[in-house]
Amino acid sequence: METDIDVLLPRIEPYLDVFDGVLRRGHAVYESYPPEVAIDHDASTQAHCTYRHILKEAHLALDALPHVEHMDIRGQNVWLFKDANVVLRLKKTDENGASSNYPTPQALAFDVGEELPGLPAAPTRLTVGYLLDETGMGFKRSQVSLPTRRGALWCAAIIPADMRAAEDRAWYEVTKQSRFRL
Repeated sequence: METDIDVLLPRIEPYLDVFDGVLRRGHAVYESYPPEVAIDHDASTQAHCTYRHILKEAHLALDALPHVEHMDIRGQNVWLFKDANVVLRLKKTDENGASSNYPTPQALAFDVGEELPGLPAAPTRLTVGYLLDETGMGFKRSQVSLPTRRGALWCAAIIPADMRAAEDRAWYEVTKQSRFRL
């Protein structure tokens, strides 16, 4: 399994605009809820509703792509990008790229690369996520991270297509550096 950000991101860079669009459109649907409805939603409900809209957008955008296969593994939706040798899931994430909900045994198995029924073990497993602003409501950015049992090994922000020149790289690393300890 490849773990180097400088090797993996170029493999999926052609899809980064698609991922960003899926996440932004899915979150925009949630943002369109009437305030009198959304006010009753706690963070978990908000994330679940947003995920359902993101999932719909993902099926529309990803399922028709060549060499991309959607898999539903016991309720966990993942997409296998065969040419890039990457499998990914979509999640709400924190600023470090780690999933922000309670990890199920299946989610932990995905994070550490354990065998999952029907999923080849060899592809690198990535999380494509969205980060909300400090209010917990506004969309801050889309990002890609490499999950591990202890959080994300690295995290890269996706630069929206309308905010970069065509020849510019579509991502930049936002991995927080841990403090040096003696």
